[in-house]
Amino acid sequence: MTTARYILSFYAVLCALVLVSCGPSPSVTPVAKKSENTEQLEVRMAALSPAIAVMLRDLGFEDRIVAKHDYDMVLSGQVPAAGSELGFDLEVLIETNPTHLFFQKTSAERSPKLLQIADERGWILFERPLNTLDDIAVAMDDLYYLFKGAPQGQPTEFDVMQDQDRTPPSEGLALAWDDLGPIADAAGKVLVLGSVDPIGAMGPGSYHHQLITRLGATPAVAEGSMWIELDYEDLIALNPDSIILISPQQQTEDDRFGEPAVPTLDEIKGAFGPLADLPIAAFESGRVGVIDHPLGLLPSGALGEVADEIAAMFELWAD
Repeated sequence: MTTARYILSFYAVLCALVLVSCGPSPSVTPVAKKSENTEQLEVRMAALSPAIAVMLRDLGFEDRIVAKHDYDMVLSGQVPAAGSELGFDLEVLIETNPTHLFFQKTSAERSPKLLQIADERGWILFERPLNTLDDIAVAMDDLYYLFKGAPQGQPTEFDVMQDQDRTPPSEGLALAWDDLGPIADAAGKVLVLGSVDPIGAMGPGSYHHQLITRLGATPAVAEGSMWIELDYEDLIALNPDSIILISPQQQTEDDRFGEPAVPTLDEIKGAFGPLADLPIAAFESGRVGVIDHPLGLLPSGALGEVADEIAAMFELWAD
């Protein structure tokens, strides 16, 4: 499977999850399970959503995760996989015995057997929809409050001494997703692609379309579904002023050290293949960019980093 078609398939799965999500999420009460030898809480997490696994990792809880989703993207290979939305492995869950199970909320019902076992063992089920950017921010705050507690007034002297960050995650995301003003205006009509073969545009309802709007830019595609396939004629007719390609790449060991090389305009155009030769304003002006963040398609806090990369592109194009 080519990289482009992998991206298309992966994004289609994400879109499907979003389209079937529904309803308000239930309230969650944390449980205090004490170990035999300590008064501290013994929290064991089953991250049964790739997106929520990223959130838990980013909040510093990775060492508490004892089970993961089959399609997890960030956790250690030593963490056992416990299935997917097609069916969760009850044997793995019983063996790892989590205190909390985390799901992305959809219209799919949890199996009666899973609910029965969870009730018998006192497992807490945490479900949140991840349909929008605001859903992502709310879910991250809920996780933060669940295990770190709601902030009470100004940071205490103890917090400062211990360098404890008492800022909810949503505040950082709000900064990353804030309106860029004239910088965004200068980008003109912005088209976000998730694939160039076939040409796949991220339309209304997609996280990336929301990002462009939140940053204060004008999406080139104003109507349609979350994922829209285009042909050459469609692209020429749209004639976007700027084009951003979301093309996640796996991070290598070499990528962990030093600053990545800044690609040349020719290298960026090369990622678009034959599209770069079309009579389109974005290619003629050089206002094209590629975001290869490995989590660039996942509804998690990583979309704050994606927004930062888009903002950097807008600033470059505005000069």
